Amino acid sequence: MTDPELIEGILQRDRNAFQYLVNQYQKKVIKTAYYFLGNMEEAEDLSQDIFMEIIDSSSKFKGASALSTWIYRIAVNKSINRVKRNKRRDIFARFTGKEPSVFNHSLENDETREIIYREIKRLPENQRIAFTLHKFDDVSYKEISSIMQLSLSSVESLIHRAKNNLQKNLTPYDLI
Repeated sequence: MTDPELIEGILQRDRNAFQYLVNQYQKKVIKTAYYFLGNMEEAEDLSQDIFMEIIDSSSKFKGASALSTWIYRIAVNKSINRVKRNKRRDIFARFTGKEPSVFNHSLENDETREIIYREIKRLPENQRIAFTLHKFDDVSYKEISSIMQLSLSSVESLIHRAKNNLQKNLTPYDLI
């Protein structure tokens, strides 16, 4: 199914188009959300919201970029919004002493992954997005520039700075 056919099927509310969309993009969407959130259960939950957004806004897709790029952009934006919402919840929890149940789940059992994930989360937002898309989702620099609406050289610079920052921040842990 081509991108235009898929979009047309979604607009027509065709079940086969919905199924094809999920089959093609579910793993990528969940993976992207996971690297922002660090919690598989929450990433899977968010992926449902992401697919609803894709379906609801499919009429806005104009084909100026690849469908996959547009889907990544939605996944990244929804993930960033969820991270911001979680931060607000975390601040609320610290002040009130009440933690929502989502915070009772550990992010990772593996201490090394937890350290690396924590350091990735500490990166400036644009560095984190570019680095995550490239290293964890295998998205090309060119596609990242389209997703983030930045020049190719800006994406290269962001990823280079992210690597340098991670190397500097992970050196004390002997992980480099």
